[in-house]
Parts: sequence; structure tokens; C-alpha cells
Amino acid sequence: MEDYKIILENQLRKIGFLIKETDKNLERFKDLPEKYISVSASNGNYQYYWVDKKTKKRKYAKLDEMEAVRKVAQRDYEENLRNKLCKMKKSMEKFLPEYDISGLEDIYDRMSDARKNLIVPIIEPKESLIKKWKEVEYEPMGFEEGDPLFCSDSGIRVRSKSELMIANTLEKMNILYRYEYPTSIKILGTVRPDFTCLNVRTGKQYIWEHFGRMDSVSYSNKNVFKIYAYEQTGYFQGKNMIMTFETSQHPISSNTINQMIEQYLI
Repeated sequence: MEDYKIILENQLRKIGFLIKETDKNLERFKDLPEKYISVSASNGNYQYYWVDKKTKKRKYAKLDEMEAVRKVAQRDYEENLRNKLCKMKKSMEKFLPEYDISGLEDIYDRMSDARKNLIVPIIEPKESLIKKWKEVEYEPMGFEEGDPLFCSDSGIRVRSKSELMIANTLEKMNILYRYEYPTSIKILGTVRPDFTCLNVRTGKQYIWEHFGRMDSVSYSNKNVFKIYAYEQTGYFQGKNMIMTFETSQHPISSNTINQMIEQYLI
């Protein structure tokens, strides 16, 4: 299961920052009158009224009072926002110490093998996921005689130097991948993405397409349509797809490859 703790902790920090911002802003409004604003519409125009908080009496806001009206409206908005933020902060601070996704998997992992034999886990253990993923068999596309020979450190043959960089980096960082694994997408039918990768931590699968000749008009046009077909099938960059690009003037860098892996596959 995907662990959202880091995301939630970042969200909590953001909420704390927003509370400080609203505190700072509300300090500027502390001398405003104890009134709030009501609004009505007439002939397509808005009319604003002062409303006394105690008596609830309403008085029309004149044109030269509109700057004060805006300030009061801003103050009321930020007070409501701050109240909501504080409630969220309190709830998240109470919830986060109890949030432990890895603990759900540990319940099964810590069992003895004898007890595991009696149980069908609801959350698939990582070892089982990895084993199933490695056991999938498929027929490689093959290569033409005379095609350049590029083989990764583990012996996987690929079609270009750039794909070789990607494959070797995936292997170095212990990312499970399949090369040119057949995938069905709308419009085009069966295609073979350069890499199909597994994020073991989240159990999420990504396809990785490297577009290596983007300065070729015919190549670019063909692959822009291919990207469109992926999108029609539900594949989007960052969601379940990784895309990298290069031209003869701007080749892919090892830094880009590392960033993609760290962002999506670890």
C-alpha cells in the first residue's frame, strides 16, 4: 500500500504556515469596526451593507466606504479560514501518530511460516508481489541482424545508448523492470513501451517511454499521437507513466534518469 505519511506531514507544515499568515494578516485588521458585510443584488448590481454585530441593524455602504468594506470582508474571510485551518491542524496532529501503513504489512510479515500457511493476507506481502512480478513471462520483440548491440549490466539487450543508460540505472537502483513488455492501449492496440517498472514500496506499476529523436519531425509527429493514445487509455505522466525526451542537441542526462526514478519508482 502507498504510504502518504510524508505527504500528510508536508500538508501539516503547510497548514501551520497558513495559520501564521492569517495571524499576521488579522493583526492588520484588528482596529476595524465590529461589523460584518451583507450583500444583495439589484438589477444585476451588487449592493453592500454594514451590519452591526450586536444590534444586527443594517446600513447601506456608501461608495466612499468601499475600501473599508473590502477590508472587513477580507478580515471575515481570513477569520473563517483560520478557524478551519486550526481544526484541521488539531485533527491531523492527533491522527498522524496513529498513521502507520507499514504496520499493516508487518502483521503478516511477523507471523511464523506455519501460521502464514493458514492465512490468505488481504494486503499482498512485498515478497509475494515481487515473486509474481518476476514470474510473468512474455515473448521479446527480437532484433534485426545488424542492429547495434547494447546490453545492460544484467544482460538485457536494448535498442539505444539512452535506453542502456536507463536500464543500467534501474538495475543499479534495484528497480524491477520489463523491457518492451506488451501493453494494450486505445487506438493503437498492442504497443511495447520501452520499460515497464514496478515501485515495490507502493505496488504501483509505471510504463516508461523514452522519446529519443524529437528533432525528427516524422518521429515527433508519430509519437505525439502515441502519447495521445496513451492518454486516451488513462496513462498520464507522473500518474502511471514516465516520459523522457531528447534531441541530438539535448541528449538525456544521467541526472534526469535518476530524478525520474527517485520521484516515481522508489
